[in-house]
Amino acid sequence: MAATWAPSEGGRPVDLPYLQQVALAADSLGYYGVLIPTGKSCEDSWLVASALAPLTRRLRYLVAVRPGLQPPTLAARMATTLDRLSGGRLLINVVTGGDPVENKGDGIFLSHGERYQVTREFLDVYSRLLKGEKVDYHGEHIHVEGAEVLFPPVQENGPPLFLAAPLRKPSTSPPIKSIPT
Repeated sequence: MAATWAPSEGGRPVDLPYLQQVALAADSLGYYGVLIPTGKSCEDSWLVASALAPLTRRLRYLVAVRPGLQPPTLAARMATTLDRLSGGRLLINVVTGGDPVENKGDGIFLSHGERYQVTREFLDVYSRLLKGEKVDYHGEHIHVEGAEVLFPPVQENGPPLFLAAPLRKPSTSPPIKSIPT
């Protein structure tokens, strides 16, 4: 039996044919892009985007990524691959927060401030890799030596990043650089 996301009352199951229908409709109606979320109540964002991208011509895919759940080197390789396969239609949504219970279920036991520090380190490494740099990095949470991405993205410096953050940083959070959108 195929697993599908449980719909709310009156909703329909979220399966591949439904996702294909939504992507094709959004593309034909001229939408700029669609968010492919991440979390335990969602299918894997990378796999969903890679399944839908070949069906559409213009639609961009905003793939949600959670630093701490995967290393920046893997995320960079996945991003450059999907950016090339989609013809430069990939966008990245960096998700720093999350439900504490879900985080623990995913093996993430970091405080709010630590998650922001991981995100900053993740973005430092990830961004440099997508610019074609060979990276040595020794942060508090992330360490890489000789990291590089061998196949460049279609979009210069990689897919655009989207990051939601509080307007005012809580005093326990380390500063994080702004990313222009």
